Amino acid sequence: MKWQIEKKIIAGGFGLAMLILGAVNINSYRNTTQLFERQKRVEQTYEVLQEVKDVLTTLRDAERARRGYIITGKDFYLGTYNQAIQEINAKFYLVRRSTADNPNHQYKLDLIKPLIDQRVALIQKSVELYKQNPSDRQIQIELTDEGIALHDKISQVIYEIETEEKLLLQRRAAASEASFRDAVRMKIVGFAISFGLLLTVYLLLLAQIKKRQLSEEKFRQMAENIDEVFWISDVKLKTLLYVNPAYEKILGRDCESLYANQKSFLEAVHPEDKARVRANLEQNATKEYEIEYRIVRPDGAIRWICDRCFPIQNSAGEVYRRTGISQDITERKRAEEIRRNLEKERELGELKLRFFSMASHEFRTPLSTILISAQLLENSSPNWTPEKKLKNLHRIQSAAKTMTQLLTDILTLTRAESGKLEFKPEHLDLDKFCTDLVEEVELSYRAQQSIFFISHCPGKNVYIDEKMLRSILSNLLSNAVKYSREDSHIYFTLDCESNSVIFEIQDQGIGISTADQENLFESFHRGQNVGDVPGTGLGLAVVKKCVDLHGGSITVESKVGVGTTFTVTLPLTNCPVLTGVI
Repeated sequence: MKWQIEKKIIAGGFGLAMLILGAVNINSYRNTTQLFERQKRVEQTYEVLQEVKDVLTTLRDAERARRGYIITGKDFYLGTYNQAIQEINAKFYLVRRSTADNPNHQYKLDLIKPLIDQRVALIQKSVELYKQNPSDRQIQIELTDEGIALHDKISQVIYEIETEEKLLLQRRAAASEASFRDAVRMKIVGFAISFGLLLTVYLLLLAQIKKRQLSEEKFRQMAENIDEVFWISDVKLKTLLYVNPAYEKILGRDCESLYANQKSFLEAVHPEDKARVRANLEQNATKEYEIEYRIVRPDGAIRWICDRCFPIQNSAGEVYRRTGISQDITERKRAEEIRRNLEKERELGELKLRFFSMASHEFRTPLSTILISAQLLENSSPNWTPEKKLKNLHRIQSAAKTMTQLLTDILTLTRAESGKLEFKPEHLDLDKFCTDLVEEVELSYRAQQSIFFISHCPGKNVYIDEKMLRSILSNLLSNAVKYSREDSHIYFTLDCESNSVIFEIQDQGIGISTADQENLFESFHRGQNVGDVPGTGLGLAVVKKCVDLHGGSITVESKVGVGTTFTVTLPLTNCPVLTGVI
């Protein structure tokens, strides 16, 4: 705020000084012009005085020539006489023209013009009479006396004109002198004020320069002692204005190379991050941004950098510079990696604990069934019918199959996550396979629901991995049984196309919420509405792994409280992996 006020004072002082100097110069020019004009008028006054004297002198010349002619009778005097008579009117006209701006002079000239004409007429008359009668002296004396009287009148008027012109000359000279003194005084005062203002402006500028130098020194000390790279450049990154020594410490490259080519720092950027960093520089030339990337130091060490850039605007609001801070965040990245690993280990531990808890619960039910059925068979009475014994035997077999399926899911998921699950397709009768699978599910889960198998491609033999297909369909069917009402219907539909086979399993169960559908195929994930229904959360994860290995796809449509439909599409030819791992 203070600098803004001082800027206004400096600008105002400088402008006022220039204004005063301009006014002084304009006034000086005006005074000089007036001085020249007055000088011209003074000269004009002198000319008028001289012209008036010339008129009187010419009259005297004419009179002297007349007298010389009358006294001597020599024609020599007639030449002077004639010349004087001819010049009188011309010289009188000059006086009238020179005093045209003075009405008083014009009035007096009007008075003496008849007198001059009379005087000239008397002189001419005297000469003519002398030529006629040279001996008539009396008439010449009379004419001379009359001429002297006229001459005195003319002299008196001319004297008055001369007196006025001399007074006018004095006034004009005094005015010129006063004007000159005023001009000199104005110049002195104006230059003094301007000098004072300019001196004040200079002192303010000097103070600001010192303050700025002090501020720059403080900035330099601060910038050169921080651990982060601080830099300033033009908006197009063509000219580097400043970079602190931390650049050499963090990137291991000298600052001079960066001053020579501002984009040379890209040479230090990790090859995998270089395109991203370059694109960020081009796209955010006038925007604030933050980006993290890796650099490779000359010694081969890889460091992580966090670069934050801020645009700088001028008074017009246009971005004309960039400034930024580049921070070495390698240690922070390492700490984050350690924290993530610890978090993963913690989550893995929780998942393992959860898995063992669920697995033990899942194993407990079939094991209990096997144990009870075996005890019943061991302690059976002789009265038991073969059918009753066979029923307990079937229970043992069903429980064993359930445990086998659970172990299969665990092994399948473990092998898939370790990349050792192999895809081994073989020829398979789909109708027979699906029919047998439905019977196994009904028997294993003692399903109270009605499972309807609908085949639209009877007798279809395909080239597919039977074990993976069993994992896919058995998990989907078992889920449909577990999460559906006992009196509901389950529809298992088989469709065949030219290059693919489609399995659709539709139930009338509890449904899956939209939120749960986002994580449906993740390991150990179970819906929020499953209640007390037992499960490990592995089945759909196994299904997704097997479908992906087949190069197929799986979709789900579900509505809570209405039911769920899973659609699995598997290609029959051009499988992406015939013998491989996932």
